[in-house]
Amino acid sequence: MRVLIAGATGAIGRPLVRCLKEERHSVFALARSPQSSRVVAELGAEPVAADALDAASVKAAVTLVRPDAVINELTALPRHYTAEEMKAAAEHDSKVRIEGNTTLLAALQETGVRRYLLQSSGFWYGPGTGLADERAQFAFDASPGVAAGARRYAELEAAALRTPGFELVSLRYGFFYGPGTWYISEGDMGEQVRPQQVPVIGNGQGVWSFVHIDDAAAGTAAALECASGRIQPSG
Repeated sequence: MRVLIAGATGAIGRPLVRCLKEERHSVFALARSPQSSRVVAELGAEPVAADALDAASVKAAVTLVRPDAVINELTALPRHYTAEEMKAAAEHDSKVRIEGNTTLLAALQETGVRRYLLQSSGFWYGPGTGLADERAQFAFDASPGVAAGARRYAELEAAALRTPGFELVSLRYGFFYGPGTWYISEGDMGEQVRPQQVPVIGNGQGVWSFVHIDDAAAGTAAALECASGRIQPSG
């Protein structure tokens, strides 16, 4: 299968390229700069020059590649997980996700791509009993920051669902942990946990959804062939 990734140099993109190559897919990736092109090529994918926020360049890239599937893993998260860096990156991250989704959807419609895989969230669900699944509702009534993030994921899914002409799979990932993420012993969260800088909320009985980055990549690769709808990759 010919697969085009937007966001191939991020935490999920890197193991995803490797996983897709192991399954013998032809892998292409949007690259906004010469540096991104070099990274993409080192990962084993073929770089295609395009800015995810520029509709004309995205359409040209999709037209050139003619992929069977497009995978949207676009984010603009900071390298370090601190309150200051997260706040500074929030506006641009939201812009990249929302406008990048819009440009990709427009290109899909115009070029006849069969399948679209969209990064969504499985970690900002509303409270309930037992473990949540894909039928759970986002936490729209949570604290302002969480509620805003939940609304953004809902809007991304809704925009894709409103766009006809292709099969949609919404990938509701948990928090990524493992190499290349914040949640690893050598990463930001490990460094903050050791000196006890991470607060315990309430009685520490909250349940959060996590997924190892390699399991997330494997689940994404499998979603190229699954039934359309929402799926929740898990570790």
